[in-house]
Amino acid sequence: MDLAAPTLRSTPQTAAAPALPDPAAADKVAKEFEAMIVGQLMESMFAGMRESPLFGGGGPAEKPWRSMMLQEYGKAIAESGGLGIGRMTHDEIARLYAAQGAAQTERTS
Repeated sequence: MDLAAPTLRSTPQTAAAPALPDPAAADKVAKEFEAMIVGQLMESMFAGMRESPLFGGGGPAEKPWRSMMLQEYGKAIAESGGLGIGRMTHDEIARLYAAQGAAQTERTS
């Protein structure tokens, strides 16, 4: 029986550069972010309403129905380019991607 302590092998550390995210994903993330923000703004707008025929006219299902409906309104507004929050978010994400790419280029050269 060999009771010798296992030896640690030193493996060469390869500094793999992190992959840059897909720039097309920035647009999707920006729209999802705007949809979430708009949906939350709309939920705040309708928070004071008790019952509404717009959202089922009362009953136990109105509250979850209202929330889902307002989130869908938020998605529709974001898809149409509504408030410009998505465009600003996209521009910021693109700026960060560019800075990350420049930093990677500097490290490799």
